[in-house]
Amino acid sequence: MTAALFGELNVAGDQIALVAAAADDFGLKLAATRLQYLTALGEHPRNDDGSRNMDVLLVPATWATVTQIGRMFSGNGSRATWNPQPKLAEWIMAEAIRRMTPPPPLPPDVCPPWLKPYDFQAQDAAALAAAGKVLLLHEVGTGKTVISLLGLEARRQAGHEIFPMIIVVPGWDVGDVWDSHIREWMPRWPEPVMHQGASRARVRGWRDRNWILITTYATARRDAKDARDLLPGLKPTTVIADEAHMCGNDRSQQSQAVQRIARHADAFIAASGTLVTHSMKNVYPALACLDHASWPSWDRAKGRYIAIRKDPSGQGEDVILGLRPEMEAEFFACLDGQILRRAKADVLDQLPPKIYSVRRPEMPDEWRRAYDGMEREMLAELPDGGELPVMSTLAQLTRLSQLASSAADVTVTEEIDPDTGLLVKHYHVRLKRPCWKAETLLGILTERPGQPTAVFTESRQLAMLTGEHCEQAGYRTGYIVGTGADGITRATRQQAVTDFQAGRLDVIMCTAGAGGVGITLTAGNCAVMLQRSWQLDLAIQPEGRIDRIGAEIHDHLEIVDVVTRGTVDQRRRDVLREKAGQLGQLVRDVRVVRELLGGIK
Repeated sequence: MTAALFGELNVAGDQIALVAAAADDFGLKLAATRLQYLTALGEHPRNDDGSRNMDVLLVPATWATVTQIGRMFSGNGSRATWNPQPKLAEWIMAEAIRRMTPPPPLPPDVCPPWLKPYDFQAQDAAALAAAGKVLLLHEVGTGKTVISLLGLEARRQAGHEIFPMIIVVPGWDVGDVWDSHIREWMPRWPEPVMHQGASRARVRGWRDRNWILITTYATARRDAKDARDLLPGLKPTTVIADEAHMCGNDRSQQSQAVQRIARHADAFIAASGTLVTHSMKNVYPALACLDHASWPSWDRAKGRYIAIRKDPSGQGEDVILGLRPEMEAEFFACLDGQILRRAKADVLDQLPPKIYSVRRPEMPDEWRRAYDGMEREMLAELPDGGELPVMSTLAQLTRLSQLASSAADVTVTEEIDPDTGLLVKHYHVRLKRPCWKAETLLGILTERPGQPTAVFTESRQLAMLTGEHCEQAGYRTGYIVGTGADGITRATRQQAVTDFQAGRLDVIMCTAGAGGVGITLTAGNCAVMLQRSWQLDLAIQPEGRIDRIGAEIHDHLEIVDVVTRGTVDQRRRDVLREKAGQLGQLVRDVRVVRELLGGIK
């Protein structure tokens, strides 16, 4: 033995006092070095004279902390031992039993008797009730909303406070879904209040803290700018982050807002089927909401668990490769009982099989030349003699995606840059006919007479242009796209969903941002992907609009991708597979990669 580490709970039970013992300075240095790699922050207590006691280190009393210490000081070849003292040993044993013991079943009256959840939903709701704080990572279409409500009601019946509650959603359309589910499944709960408009600071029932607020990420960003702002100041007992991948960028204002709101909540649910949208870094904000003491910073989590590839030039950002293979077991041990994941194939075997296919239209020659110029020289020479330059790789990808879909007009405006005083040109692109992706869609619709079809794009312009093609061809067409001057409102979007489900529409045109989450389009058995997003969640979640509970009425589902030959469309598919690898690692399911995009290259 080189070193021994002793630990005991403090009087309050929220910190562990650590003391190392060793036969020589090397052993003490070994212990101190290892403790630097805890994800939690430690501090040395003060002596009576105000100086720091460097022989004692105080760390948060959390499951992640004792798991990490146990692995560092008790593993094979560790050359050190871990010696938890009586109170701490008792706490560790009780917590281990709690996390490993199957939770009790849901109470019989957890929801109205005429509603019956699936068996897996009841099991996972019971697990949620026992854990209190979870990552709910079920695949799209498995009923995460119902699981959340049942779990919280079971928690309430077990004697835990769950109100006040704040539910953060991507948009008000999804907020309406939560509102209707709460009214249907939880009639004993207070009526939800939409936190919007000029009166959003007024909370019904605020005096007795018996209320539910539904807000959006955008509104949370505005009303949780710091810890003293409106939403954090309400001190909710329960916080639900629906489509939690939307706060996956720890530097974004909306991610930091959600972390402020959830900082002291007793119950927290991060619900997302695609928590990893770019890399494993997207998981960190949810971890911070689960247990900020254990995960106080991304840099500390990265240093212990994340595999990276350094940028050889030293100028760019490191590339995140995923979890370090040798640290995977410890990472998941830190989250025992707090990661819930179900794949649809495992629990909804009544859903019809999905059939994937790819249509590969050709670009007209004159637009192929414009596309190739943009790709080669970041300058497209348009058939009408105009030019479309770009100044960044991101803008280039956007323009390539537009030119891979349709012809375009370009107009140029000039204005003075207020920062530099220089005259700056702005290039505005408007898609127009011919649109080879819209023409390909019309061919698909002709092959499937009388069968409602959901169509998804990344670009609002492409959605509207393609919708015009469909309308002129005689198809009844609805739109779920961002609101704008063309009459698209929240009400018209909801009506489009209702009409599609009722069989009053032949085609529903959706952008991935507006129509990729929170809606059900199971009246159709075909989803046509005119464009997939570069972002993994927006790329694959649209499939879940038709592939979800309610699709049992069909004998199969079709997913058709429209990939223009020799364009960025194909490279986008390759990039998505790389991103899916890290999602598969998080949810421990290799099928995420193998079955992505139907396995078709």
